[in-house]
Amino acid sequence: MNYHPDGGQLFFPLDKLPFVVPVALPGDDLTPDKVVAFWCDGSEGLYIRPGIWHEGIFPVQDKQRFPDRQGRVHARVSCDIGEEVGTYLSAPLQMQAPEG
Repeated sequence: MNYHPDGGQLFFPLDKLPFVVPVALPGDDLTPDKVVAFWCDGSEGLYIRPGIWHEGIFPVQDKQRFPDRQGRVHARVSCDIGEEVGTYLSAPLQMQAPEG
């Protein structure tokens, strides 16, 4: 995971398909229990503010296109949770039948 202290990052799903993004609040004490995964339905883009921990954007379909925009200054602080904490993150997805 990483964060950018000096600028945000914008991702926009060109194909309007759902995607998942893991994020965590700012702070240099990142631990797996602080990470949550957000489901985005693909109807809008996602802006990640400076200081917010995030991983890549994970499409739910096999392929998807995401242009991104970043500030001019784009420093990055990274944490390899698998290497540094000795665990991997998962976000099980369940498809639900529509109600009605």
